[in-house]
Amino acid sequence: MADVIQTGPENDTSTETAGAKRPYASSFDRAGYVFDSRRVIAISCVAAFAIGLWSFGSTTTRVLAGLLVIETALMILPWRVPRTMRSGISFWAETLVGLIAPLGALVLVAVDRPEWLTQGADWWWFLIAVATTVGLVSLSNMRMKSLLSGELAFVFGPTPRAHGSARAFASAICPVGEEALFRAPVLLVGATTPLGLLGAIAFVARHHIQPGTNRRGTTRSTLVEISAAAVLLLLTVASGSIYPALLAHVLNNIPTIVLELQREDDDRGWS
Repeated sequence: MADVIQTGPENDTSTETAGAKRPYASSFDRAGYVFDSRRVIAISCVAAFAIGLWSFGSTTTRVLAGLLVIETALMILPWRVPRTMRSGISFWAETLVGLIAPLGALVLVAVDRPEWLTQGADWWWFLIAVATTVGLVSLSNMRMKSLLSGELAFVFGPTPRAHGSARAFASAICPVGEEALFRAPVLLVGATTPLGLLGAIAFVARHHIQPGTNRRGTTRSTLVEISAAAVLLLLTVASGSIYPALLAHVLNNIPTIVLELQREDDDRGWS
């Protein structure tokens, strides 16, 4: 799926005044911190997956469980919204916090070289992966013509360059890291275990932990997330390989990367 921090048009539309840039707000807003039931449920789902990983007792799955716990603990901090009020460094910090577990999973893959890394799939599974992407993009109602013409970026409006770069980076790195984190363990512990289902649920849930709606919560976006979690798990289990799901995930995130890079026409920088 898309990156963890996927903010849409913010209510904060003020620009420079009196020849000086508007000062940035702090990273955290303790006074406006809201911890609703939606976030409690999301945290519980991720915690359940972490417990499932830990219960298998291998060093790899336990490290992944620990990374998920650390990531979640940092994601629930009272990060200030709307995020356009904050500096690029602050936004990147929150973005990287939301990538602790996926990036950690990639490091583990590089170190451990697990068996699933060499498990390929028949060529036709990759055709199914492409078809899956087409279905998910259609379900999301993202109009490719509007995306390619720049019309969609115009509708969403400009974003600070550092913010857009962070969102594009997360959208690019998440597919690889999330597949290693949420789908690959199924190939290690067996498809008959409930870990795959827990991983699919946690995959959706972790996108709802941070403050703000992050362009999520609508009926359509929730349906897309659930559909993606289910179909990526099915691709992995049925093909016996992580690569068809990885291809579908990467292709699904490309439109988001293009959109965020197109929106980078605000000259506000990092500081």
